[in-house]
Amino acid sequence: MYSYNDYLSNDYLRNTTPSMMNNNQPNLYTPEEGYNKGNLFSDLYQGYKDYQPVKLRATNEKDALFLELSRYAFAAHELNLYLDLHPEDTTMLALFNDYRTRANQLMMDYESKYGPLTISSDELSNSFSWEKDKWPWEGGIS
Repeated sequence: MYSYNDYLSNDYLRNTTPSMMNNNQPNLYTPEEGYNKGNLFSDLYQGYKDYQPVKLRATNEKDALFLELSRYAFAAHELNLYLDLHPEDTTMLALFNDYRTRANQLMMDYESKYGPLTISSDELSNSFSWEKDKWPWEGGIS
């Protein structure tokens, strides 16, 4: 599987400049840092005054799994938007596929342990389990 570290160590991308990599490859944050800042592309991130993004921390296994899923889904979505404008960028396509695959695996792991997240979930094929859990207004978040 292709990963962020592979992306950074790729011979194609070794010689970098502060703002852009050779061949116009963008500099990227990790999925965690990009999720916290709301932007995967470090060249496009502009902080607001002295604001420091909050580092999110999960308090239990369920929240940790959901947070990791959210980070990879966010990173895949950001690269999806980039690829809409640069469909020929095979390096970013490989990284997108890595993040997409990871997000899909995390989604399946989460749903098998804690139930469906979306209406298209395979977890709903055996039973319609939306009604089993409490809704947020019933104290069902955790």
